[in-house]
Amino acid sequence: MHVGLIGARSFGQHHLQGMQDSPHVQAVTLAGRNREALEALQARFSKVRALTTDYQKLLDDPGIDLVDVVLPHDMHLPVALAALERGKHVLVEKPPARTPGEFQRMIDAAHAADRRLFVVMNLLYSPLHRAVRRAVDAGAIGRPFLALEISTGNALAIYQDPEYWRADRERSGGGLQIDGGFHAVYRQLYFLEGLGSPEWVTADCAQIGVEEPLKGEDFAALTLAYESGARVHLMSQWTARGPLGRFPSGILGTEGSLLFTGEESRPVLLRRPRAEDEPLAIPEGPRGFAETVPLCVAQSLECLATGQAPAADLDLAMLTLECVTGAYRASETGTRQPLGRPFQTRFED
Repeated sequence: MHVGLIGARSFGQHHLQGMQDSPHVQAVTLAGRNREALEALQARFSKVRALTTDYQKLLDDPGIDLVDVVLPHDMHLPVALAALERGKHVLVEKPPARTPGEFQRMIDAAHAADRRLFVVMNLLYSPLHRAVRRAVDAGAIGRPFLALEISTGNALAIYQDPEYWRADRERSGGGLQIDGGFHAVYRQLYFLEGLGSPEWVTADCAQIGVEEPLKGEDFAALTLAYESGARVHLMSQWTARGPLGRFPSGILGTEGSLLFTGEESRPVLLRRPRAEDEPLAIPEGPRGFAETVPLCVAQSLECLATGQAPAADLDLAMLTLECVTGAYRASETGTRQPLGRPFQTRFED
């Protein structure tokens, strides 16, 4: 197939690597604003056959089968709709849109055009995450009742540069939670898929480390609640001048816990009462973004070529977006926001 990639610089290079790795891709056309940067990528990736600084020309090319959208969040909807209207399949970076309503328009357009729509949720392609999921499903910690994840980081440049789209309220759709926090939500939904879909979300989202009215929140603390009583608690802060390092995170159950250490040799420990910590067995495979994004892209192309269902369905992407936007509403209104959308993942080792 012939793939058109819009937004090939920076993070888009990981997508380009996935296309280079895919046996189903014969040619790639790149669209971007900087011609010299595109030429440098063409020199590195042999499947890049054409370049353009006008992405509309890419959309109008009848030879392109799929358009990959790696652009600011506010561009996802219009570019995806334009591609679908021209009969092309679409792959879009996370979050797929700024709101569930925008994403539903994309889904409806894909159905109307009889084209396929894929969303990048790359962390699910790591064997580490699958090992955690297997341990939870196998009852290694009994009944899970709390998943906890806390992080701090220094992303001051995002908030202090008024021209930078990331965390811009209008262009991004919010702040850290709809951006980097999107990964944390779908990861936890995947770990606890055996519990079904969470019933509601509550949250506190605010700017506490900066005062930038045009930017979104730099702090978010959200809680997802399940019918079983289990909770997922996620807390993130992006404007720490001196980040505090790694906080304990993991999943607690009635018979033990899974502790995420961040260590290369023992990234996850199984911790039980009156027993020594046991490293969770994790197969070799991709871990970080530079490895999991190409794999996610390549497997999306595999699904398109073979007609297979993607490993993570659009309902998971929609539920994740509903959790994020529900957290924003909960923070604004002080009330729990209902959830409940079912989803399915199909990962196999």
